[in-house]
Amino acid sequence: MTEGWGDILFPNERVLWQGQPDLRIQWRGPALPFAFFGVIFAAFALFWMIMAFRSGDFWLFGLIHFIAGLLIAFAPLLIGPFIARRTWFSLTTRRAFFANDLPFAGKTLLALDLRPSLGVEFDGEDPGTILFRGRAEPIVGDRFDSTPSFSLIHDARSVYGLIRDIQKGSV
Repeated sequence: MTEGWGDILFPNERVLWQGQPDLRIQWRGPALPFAFFGVIFAAFALFWMIMAFRSGDFWLFGLIHFIAGLLIAFAPLLIGPFIARRTWFSLTTRRAFFANDLPFAGKTLLALDLRPSLGVEFDGEDPGTILFRGRAEPIVGDRFDSTPSFSLIHDARSVYGLIRDIQKGSV
């Protein structure tokens, strides 16, 4: 599991776990209000197009708004799986790694030292999310736009246990 990690890992550091976020469309969180608004927007545009067609007006103008409503509704739901396919997480005996390879943003590899004082929270879900309350250091790339987390990972409870063991020094 440490193939390709030679120039990244410290001496005696080894990879314990690797994973990706769940790739399914998530019907929860911040995407829901956008979906609701987008459906309402598209429905109104469709209603407007039907009424314009019936009265002999230029109904195609409403098509732009109908498509915009559908994009507002479904883009946030589809962007999540798109990003998840290009996101990888790794856990070593000393650090947590977060990797992305996104179009227009490029490749990013960040590492977070799992020192005992680092705050770690697990949401208890399956797939679950583990939040890290610390600053990730860039290895490749120079940005981290959000709180470091292992988002929507399968077997999150055991990964959380591994992180706690690492912080205690028992790994």
